[in-house]
Amino acid sequence: MPGPKDAAHDQDRVRAAAFRLVSAKGGGAVEPEEVAAALECPPAELDLADADDVLLAAVHWSHRRIARRFFDLTAGRFGLDALRAGLADLLPLDEERHRESVLEAAVWHRSLVAPKVAESNRREREDLSVIVRGVLRDARDNGELIDDVDVDRTTAELLAMIDGLSLHVLLYPERLNATAATRTLDAELDRITRSDRTPGTR
Repeated sequence: MPGPKDAAHDQDRVRAAAFRLVSAKGGGAVEPEEVAAALECPPAELDLADADDVLLAAVHWSHRRIARRFFDLTAGRFGLDALRAGLADLLPLDEERHRESVLEAAVWHRSLVAPKVAESNRREREDLSVIVRGVLRDARDNGELIDDVDVDRTTAELLAMIDGLSLHVLLYPERLNATAATRTLDAELDRITRSDRTPGTR
């Protein structure tokens, strides 16, 4: 009888396949039958009811990859140094992150008309907010931030900035490339940084 590890492995295979297929379509709809064909298994074996389930499987796989990179990038870093590294990684700086940003845009679009996708998107966004909020609190407690920074509001504003910059890099690359987007993010982080802080202090 298959155990929990086998089930998790099978779920990972489905999510990875969904990510590959949805990415290949530029965020376009992928039906469960297409995932089943890619995995060479009957559609009934997949826990995917429709194209929205495929999209959610793809974005869940994408978010796991992003979270792993975030923690890898911030390992050994603290406060604003960690935040700069982690937030910059969310921008479409290369082909891999470009695909991830396209997938996010597809989820936002479906969230407007599909309650199931909208609910999942809000839940996943809150998970990211918790991580960013925690790093911002570390920076505040370390005395790295200017005095009037509200951590909750700043978390929301920074993530909104990331979303907006990512969309502009995707849609208007001739006006805003990845390098310029990174500079814009850095400028915002500089704005909330104490000018008299001592780098590396805790």
